[in-house]
Amino acid sequence: MKKYFYSNSNEKNGPLSIDELKKVNINNDTLIWFEGLEDWTPASKIEEIKPILELKPPPIPAFDNESEFENTDEYPQKKETTKKQNGSTVKTKQEMFSSPFSFEGRIRRTEYGISFIIYVIVSLLINDLIESGELPIIIVLAHIPIVWFIWGQGAKRCHDIGNRGWFQIIPFYIFWMPFASGESGINKYGLNPKG
Repeated sequence: MKKYFYSNSNEKNGPLSIDELKKVNINNDTLIWFEGLEDWTPASKIEEIKPILELKPPPIPAFDNESEFENTDEYPQKKETTKKQNGSTVKTKQEMFSSPFSFEGRIRRTEYGISFIIYVIVSLLINDLIESGELPIIIVLAHIPIVWFIWGQGAKRCHDIGNRGWFQIIPFYIFWMPFASGESGINKYGLNPKG
């Protein structure tokens, strides 16, 4: 059985069998030597090593309601809460209004509908105060958080449908958002808020 030696950044390791070599992080520039070779040779020039160098996709993680997944570019980190129950930690799904001013993640139609109703009621109250003429500058500044709130909730609702948050500025799109069904499973914005 052949024993392989490899060298990465002036560090020599070995002897390894071909199965052990598959588990080592080698690349095209890694120098390989085994009995029969005259000198150290790049791994890309050795035929029996080429299958090891082929692209190996990472394993697909198992996603379910009880497991967390790592933060990657494609899948943002799962937002969940934990509760203590009989001394052990129990994970639960994201609750409504857990981060109402954030623009990241996904929300359900129900949460968006309630958010829209809150926005309309608060806006009407602020407009009544403006018309009464009491401290107009402070009242106008009070409008900023409620606008931030509805834009954040709207962006998350767009994410649930599978679109960017900017879709909410399309005319009449806000009337579609409370009725459009969200994407099932995981999309690039996060887990399905329905669980």
